[in-house]
Formats: sequence, structure tokens, C-alpha cells
Amino acid sequence: MQDSCSVINMEKARFGIPLFMFISGTFVAIQLITAATIDVSATELFPETLSPTLGTDISIIMAIALPILFLEYAIFAVPIAVVILFITKIIKSTRYEMNIMNIGRNFGGAQMVRRAAAPALFSVASSQMFSGVILTILFPLYDITEQTDPLFSASLALMGALLFTPIALLLFMPTWVLNDAGVVTHLKSDILDLRQCPDTQGVGRWIANMLGGYALLAFPITMFFSQFYNPLILPIMQGAVFLPEEIFFRGTIALIYTIGLPFFVMSYVLPVVMLNEGMQARSTVRILKLAQRLGAKMVRKERIQEIKRLSYVYDEDKKATVELYAAASNKEIVMTQKSIKIKPKDKVKGKTENKEKTKPAAKKNIDSKKDTKKKPKKK
Repeated sequence: MQDSCSVINMEKARFGIPLFMFISGTFVAIQLITAATIDVSATELFPETLSPTLGTDISIIMAIALPILFLEYAIFAVPIAVVILFITKIIKSTRYEMNIMNIGRNFGGAQMVRRAAAPALFSVASSQMFSGVILTILFPLYDITEQTDPLFSASLALMGALLFTPIALLLFMPTWVLNDAGVVTHLKSDILDLRQCPDTQGVGRWIANMLGGYALLAFPITMFFSQFYNPLILPIMQGAVFLPEEIFFRGTIALIYTIGLPFFVMSYVLPVVMLNEGMQARSTVRILKLAQRLGAKMVRKERIQEIKRLSYVYDEDKKATVELYAAASNKEIVMTQKSIKIKPKDKVKGKTENKEKTKPAAKKNIDSKKDTKKKPKKK
């Protein structure tokens, strides 16, 4: 009982950091937007009595959008992951083989925060590319020609990033499902006969690397133009005069918001990451069933180890994905120190029943032998 309680407590504790970051980050983001848009009139999305300012409108939209993001995950995450699985199978079938790698199941709060980073950078970078369109949508009747406050610029970037968050999650959520399932592609054995290094990569990681590469490249470029070049460097080049203290203040504020904006968006993505953790076992079984139909088999995790002498190296770590694989394929697990064997349930049950039937007969024979030995001799 104590072991099970400690496991449950540890399972709950890992959500502490993401939950704290979500609450604090969302609160600060709403305060930032409200302070920057306090003089902007409300839009027509909500009645004037409920929405006195644009900041209130945006806060209401953020509250409504969170359940919509959950619904987006429930509807699209697994189906899009299935499509990615089929496309990967077709594209890489000539040189690569698709299999299921046995991976661990530990995934703490730090890993959840890191998982939310790529969608956040993607959202911020994309919003900066379309900042002119977003400006027209959010402030259709507001004169922003004289608006040079760095707080306003940062708030505009944050609001635009939140608009792109559902699009970013639609692209990244299927990669989470595939990575959690442990579906990988690796070079076929005949390709390894060539002078070529082994190449094993998760199917979800393959897509996430392409999206994350775009985000890592676009984010610093777009933030430099939106936070430094347009509001500060370009006016100076056109003849505007700023005091040194004002240049330092504007540059510092721009640097703080360039670093801080992704954290605000990450805090809004984290609830979806936590939802994925709650749905992980169910979605993994569904993906593994499909991968098995596509010919995927269970493989051992690669191990890099110094070669001292030619011998076989067995992976004796605790197997985690095997349990979900067995649930997907309706098989039972037989574990040994040297290998993992997965056998159909009916065969395993038949063997156990035969053993149980033979045990009583064996005991009777032993008891009869003992009785004959213990009988006293007649005088």
C-alpha cells in the first residue's frame, strides 16, 4: 500500500511545476495586455457592459480558448498522428524500417516544460511575420501611428502569438503522441553493410525537428526586427533623436520581452501538454495497434557501450513500452534477464492450465510413496 501511495504522490508531484508556470504566466500575460490596451475601446465581440476595454475582450477569449484547445487535442491529435505514420511508411520504405522501440515511461515536469517550448517559439515567430495583418484585426479603429511604447509592442506580439497557438498545437500535438508511443524508423540491415552510420529516429521527432528548426531560425530574426529594428534602430537611421537613457531603457525592455514572450506562450500551452500526459496510455495503444498492422515489431533500445571483448550485450533494464505493446497486440509478457518474449495469451493460458492439472497428480504419487515408507512392520 505504501509503495502504491508513493507512486501516486510522485505522479501528482510532476505536474506541480507546469501548473505553477501556467497560473503565474497566464496571470502576468493578462496584466501585460490589460496595461497596454487600457485606452483602447472594446470590440463588438461581447456586450459593452461585460467588455469595457480590449484587454477584457482578450482575457475572455483566452478563457474560452483553453477548452477549445483541449477539444482540438481530443479530435485531431491521434488522427493526424496516423496520417504522419502512413506518410512516413511510404516515404522511407526503401531504406528504412519502421519498428517499435522499448522506451521508458518517466516524464517529469521539466520535460513537459521543454515540450511546450517548440510550439511557443513557433507561435511567436509566425505572429511576427504577420504582425501587420494582426494589427489590423485587433486594432481596426485605433490610431497606432504615434504608438511607440515598448509595452504596447510587446503586448501586440503576445496577442498575435496567442492567435497562432492553436495552429502550432495542431502541428505539434501528433508528434507528442508518436514520440510517446516509441515508433521509430531505422536503417535496414542490408543498408548497414555499407559504410554508413546507424540512423534511428522517432517518427514524431522527424516531424518535430523540421517544425522546431523553423521556429529556432525564425524566432530571433523576427523578434529582432519587431522589438529592436522597427521601434528603435530604424527611427534613429531616419533622423529621430533619443537620449542615451531612453535608448538603454527601450533596448532593455525589448530584450526582456524577447526572452519573456515565449515563456508566456509556453504557460498557455502547458495545460494541453498535461492533458496529453493524462491521455498518453490510451493514445499510445491506438498508435501501436496501427504500427503493428504496418509491420512494426518490438525492438531493443540501442545501447552505446565500450567494446572490451566480443560478446553479446543484453539490455536488462526494466521494460516499459512492452506493457503497452502487449495491450495493443493482445499478448502477454514473459520476462527474463536476457531477453523479452511476447507470447499470445491463449498459448500462455493453456500451458498454465496444464501445469495446474498435473500438479495434484504428482502430489498424490509423492504422498503414496511416503505412506508406504512410514507403515510400521507387523510383529
